[in-house]
Amino acid sequence: MNIQIISDIQKHGKTTKGKKELIKYLEGGRLTLKQATLAKCYDCLCYMVDGRQDCKMPSCSLYPFMTFNTDKSKRTSRTLTEDHKAKLRAARGQNMPSFALEGFK
Repeated sequence: MNIQIISDIQKHGKTTKGKKELIKYLEGGRLTLKQATLAKCYDCLCYMVDGRQDCKMPSCSLYPFMTFNTDKSKRTSRTLTEDHKAKLRAARGQNMPSFALEGFK
């Protein structure tokens, strides 16, 4: 069954992010979280046959990570406070050898 799907993807699918990831998965390969997200979006949009565009499905949990998402408000971003940055630096310092900390702070 996967051979037929792979054949259809290669015949009709647009070359864009997610194509090689989906084919890799269908061939039995392992994917990272990012690759799986790209593959699912590519699959959900019927191999991007209609073109590379925003799917406009904000109810989808993967929408913020969608490659062609044009809604910037749905993208995830994180602003760190100075206090949080200091805590991260301190935590990072606890796991680093002392010679690596020279010039770090």
